[in-house]
Amino acid sequence: MAVSQWRKLVDHVQSVPEGIYETNLPGTGYNNRTQFGRQFGEDGQPWCVMFDWDMYADVSLEHLVPKTNNVTAFSEWARVRGQWSEYPSIGAWANLSEGRHTELVVGFDATHVHTKGGNTVAADAVDAGQGNGVYSHRTERRSSKVVGYFAPRFEDSCPPTADPDDHRGGTAMESWLWPGTALPAEESAVAASDVVFGARNTSVRTVQGALAKEVGLDYAAAPGTFGPRTKAAVAAFQRKLGLTGADADGVFGRYSLTELGRRQSFVVRGLDFFDGRHQPDDDAEASEARSVKGYTAIPLKAVAFGHVTDGSTTAAAKEACRILGVPQTHWVPGILVAAKRESSYNFNAVNAWDSNANGPTQSDGHPLNCSRGVLQVIPPTFAAYHHPGTSNEIYDGVANICAAMHYVMVRYGVYLDGSNLAGRVRQFDPTRRPRGY
Repeated sequence: MAVSQWRKLVDHVQSVPEGIYETNLPGTGYNNRTQFGRQFGEDGQPWCVMFDWDMYADVSLEHLVPKTNNVTAFSEWARVRGQWSEYPSIGAWANLSEGRHTELVVGFDATHVHTKGGNTVAADAVDAGQGNGVYSHRTERRSSKVVGYFAPRFEDSCPPTADPDDHRGGTAMESWLWPGTALPAEESAVAASDVVFGARNTSVRTVQGALAKEVGLDYAAAPGTFGPRTKAAVAAFQRKLGLTGADADGVFGRYSLTELGRRQSFVVRGLDFFDGRHQPDDDAEASEARSVKGYTAIPLKAVAFGHVTDGSTTAAAKEACRILGVPQTHWVPGILVAAKRESSYNFNAVNAWDSNANGPTQSDGHPLNCSRGVLQVIPPTFAAYHHPGTSNEIYDGVANICAAMHYVMVRYGVYLDGSNLAGRVRQFDPTRRPRGY
């Protein structure tokens, strides 16, 4: 049975060790600099609200809450959207001390609300909302310190709530206290298709924790996001396993991911994901599988240069995936990034000024070797990687994209499923600066 979003959230919050997190500078004191501020992007500022947001982001629920560092701001945001309550519920953001502090609700009973938060101090210490660590507290529900609660609307179910008129339709209960147990064992799992470059999800967060133990990955700035630092850590782990060269490229294969799971106690689900790849990264003996078939070269003189009616790049990318028989999941987003950079989504775009702009003039009025079309393919490449059954018109969106897909698979070793497209070809990666491919 799947674990609900609110339960994943509260289990994660309770897993954060209590203690001091701020940096203490001699002669200056604590300075609000923490891993939580770095993750939020405003290090060095009061971070109680940042902690709330980070906890949601860690379990891929940041889309449910506003990204703000201000208690009053999130309170008003909640009121406007009908997500404000005078009663506690699990996962709610408590407005405390007239907007000077906030913590997340992790439990409640008939008389008290149990919270855990950042930028605070240990229980029974003086807390003006400017503490130096992460700690749990118990406060009387009727205390003047409690202003109210922002109760986010979870997508799969309503969390335990004390509100008799909960806006999410929940049934009020007298109490709910965290049972003190970790996530059910079946949730200690990673989906193979989730741990690819550019992904952001809980599987990546699990893998990052494992890599931290294996190779010392510091992922505090981007928990749950598979970026360059995580990729480098995967490569380091692959080298630790004895893999070399292209087999230690920072892209998980069946062996490296399952071995990481075996060592760090998580299960890998969906291993058939690796069966769809044309380049098995962990099997040096499978080098023959590194070539891609499916394209058939046409004579360069067969390439046509007639302009076409401009169309939807998204539709063309999806059709190209259908024709090649590959999933859209990674290809379509990557193609859209590259198309925006290469041609601004213009099917009839032509580059008549770079080093490729040479050769005899063609029927479109431009030199033969100019880059053309939505993905700016040069005619020799279009001819060499042409997909059978698609148009010979280089400006045709589908034909242009099909040829480009074949090209990057052969030239850069992109998998058939496109899962390493952003990692292998920078122009298709939204997190890095553009660079021609």
